[in-house]
Amino acid sequence: MKKTTTLILLSFFIITSCSTDIEINTPALQASVEGELFRTDFKKAVIKDDGRLMIIGHSGTETIRFYTATTKEGKYKLGQSNVESSFETMDSKFLSTAEESEGEIVITEISNNEITGTFYFKDLKDTEGNTKSFSNGWFYKVPIGDETPEDTPEVPNPCLTNATLTANVDGTPIETDTHSAESFGTDNSSILIKAANFKEEITIIFPIDAIPGTYSLTGSGDYSATYEYKKDKASAVSGEITIISHDQETRCISGTFYFSTGGDTEITEGVFDFGY
Repeated sequence: MKKTTTLILLSFFIITSCSTDIEINTPALQASVEGELFRTDFKKAVIKDDGRLMIIGHSGTETIRFYTATTKEGKYKLGQSNVESSFETMDSKFLSTAEESEGEIVITEISNNEITGTFYFKDLKDTEGNTKSFSNGWFYKVPIGDETPEDTPEVPNPCLTNATLTANVDGTPIETDTHSAESFGTDNSSILIKAANFKEEITIIFPIDAIPGTYSLTGSGDYSATYEYKKDKASAVSGEITIISHDQETRCISGTFYFSTGGDTEITEGVFDFGY
């Protein structure tokens, strides 16, 4: 009986050891972000043209990216030349700053075109002053490869994701539930935003470099608008658009508008908060 028990325990130890070995030998990149585990689905290391090493990982709409000054094993502190970090979400981008952020990247091994090490970052900051901190970060056997478009995933513009446009059509409120934006013209000189529901559609065109102010709306030109009802489209013959804010860096624009169409439709009390 004692011999049987020993064999069972020995078998369990072997199985457990094999299972652990499989987990350890899987490439990984993860950290604790404000106490929550962030584990990347995609991870890669890239040697940049200037000699820096970039390590990148992303999961869904969240991306972490950090750089060391060289590709040698050793410790690299944030704030040193070419040592930096960033964390992007759908809503914000948090960056390290030499004055306010702390952190360290440690490369413990580079072999077989794979890299292993640890990291932590404290007080990465976005444009509104919010911060993110990373602790217990580690990367294991992350493959080193060429830079590809996948290394810089496109994060949806939150201004477009949360876009809204409302107005009154001949005194009756219209609420749109689908929104889109596209650039057109030479050197992307104009932006067309479109908002619609199941039977109505409003479009507004404005220059890509428009600044806050009030402008006349017509059926064509730099500032124009249309209203469509059941595929019957009419252009504005008079009206105004007031751009309240336009951040060209984040591509967010908000304002108000009203216009009359050649079909005698009155669009009033228009309000939009959009992205492109």
